[in-house]
Amino acid sequence: MIKRTLLIILLSISSFAAQSQKESFSIWGRIVDNGFSPIESFCIKVFELNAFTDQRKKIQDFKVRNNNGEFLIKNLNAKTYLIEITVENYTRYSIIKTVAGKNESAGEIVLQNTW
Repeated sequence: MIKRTLLIILLSISSFAAQSQKESFSIWGRIVDNGFSPIESFCIKVFELNAFTDQRKKIQDFKVRNNNGEFLIKNLNAKTYLIEITVENYTRYSIIKTVAGKNESAGEIVLQNTW
């Protein structure tokens, strides 16, 4: 009976660990200009950061077209990321976000014109 109970506990733990490793998260936010009007078209690059080696690895690179300036970065693991946002004629923006077991918000990001 004890062996059976122990086996059930071990199987439950390994099943739980496998589920949490497969779980993915998202980071969302909104891009606006200095007048708080949404920027409708921009590029996002997402880098996975390694805190021990200070290296970064690009994992996503995509363009966004959204009338409200909103973005959603999906399929992220619980790690630390560098997010770079570029828009023609605006300053480049970078933010470091740590995803720690839940979805995260980058908030409303205000960009300044460069012209």
